[in-house]
Amino acid sequence: VNRVTPHTALTLRRPMVRAEAGGARQMLEPIVQLGWRNVSGGDVPVEESAAAEFDQGNLLAMSRFPAPDAREDGVSLVYGVNWARHQADGSQFAATVGQVIRDGENLDFSDTSGLQGTTSDLLLAGQIKLDGGIGLTARGLLDGSFNFSKAEFRGNWQDERSRISGTYLWLDADPAESRASALSEVWLDGSYELSRGWTAAASLRYDISSDRATRAGLGLTYRNECVTVDLSVNRRYTSSTSIEPTTDFGFTIALSGFSVDKAPEKYRRSCS
Repeated sequence: VNRVTPHTALTLRRPMVRAEAGGARQMLEPIVQLGWRNVSGGDVPVEESAAAEFDQGNLLAMSRFPAPDAREDGVSLVYGVNWARHQADGSQFAATVGQVIRDGENLDFSDTSGLQGTTSDLLLAGQIKLDGGIGLTARGLLDGSFNFSKAEFRGNWQDERSRISGTYLWLDADPAESRASALSEVWLDGSYELSRGWTAAASLRYDISSDRATRAGLGLTYRNECVTVDLSVNRRYTSSTSIEPTTDFGFTIALSGFSVDKAPEKYRRSCS
């Protein structure tokens, strides 16, 4: 099968920077892009591009499919704005808003991809980094009814001995992405340095929609300049009648100092 997809785009940006009296700097950048593509040739099965994501990374992309088995076609207009603020104490704030308008609908995009129809969902993304090791990131797709089809919120904090991170994820129901019902989950992960060389870790994945934990784990690691020893136990819960809940015990020894390319020896055991 042969296909040809010529494309071209004209992008206009107007970055504007302002310095404040306290040492902070702000940046505001409006963006407008006019793009054209023309897909010609035979059809191929859409396998790798079955699930497409719309985010600030591909806002100006010529094709927002993750693989070349599907391509966007026709004329599109993209508009958006980037904003950032850097303070003198090291704190950083950033935000992105954008939307795509096309002359035709592409049926290969799923309902919750944010790219269905001729007008995409409104992309909202933001990031905060504060002095003291605190970081917050949020991203969401807001449809014409002011409902979120996908939303994600991440947070992390760390200091010299501790690290804590968490994620909240909301995905609306979409049979094209193998979700018969809406998904709402929370992931928590953390570690703490007990003493020199010894670190304890824990993780939890909780399904709010089903009101039950799906995964949980504990770990203990010893590390020095010669060897790294890792002990872990992970529990996988399930409500399926075809899959049994399992508990995995892990024991890993990694020798340091010989070669960074040497793979560590691993001993693993599972039980139901």
